[in-house]
Amino acid sequence: MKYIEKKLEDSRTGALAVYHEVTGLQVDYTNHSTFITISSFVSKEKKNEGKESLSINTFTIPSVPSWEQIPYEWALSELVKAEPEDFVPETYAGYVNPYMFASGKVKNVEM
Repeated sequence: MKYIEKKLEDSRTGALAVYHEVTGLQVDYTNHSTFITISSFVSKEKKNEGKESLSINTFTIPSVPSWEQIPYEWALSELVKAEPEDFVPETYAGYVNPYMFASGKVKNVEM
């Protein structure tokens, strides 16, 4: 299993989340879209202790992996891509920045 490591401040609580894992993944090859849900935790240790996630966000990627790619790994690599220079985030309540995990690191969970 893999996760994204990136320090992010939770917008509701102000707490720092570092461990972000996939909790849902749907690839729609017909409509050329991928939906990935990420749960963010203070740390892997706290998640393993049974603590709740700080936030859960679903991202829509307007493309799909090729048949040769592993969808799970492809989706994680898409989420950590750099934010384009001309990107302007929205400002409405509840907005989820699609580049929230830009420059994050995809890592393997050590068992």
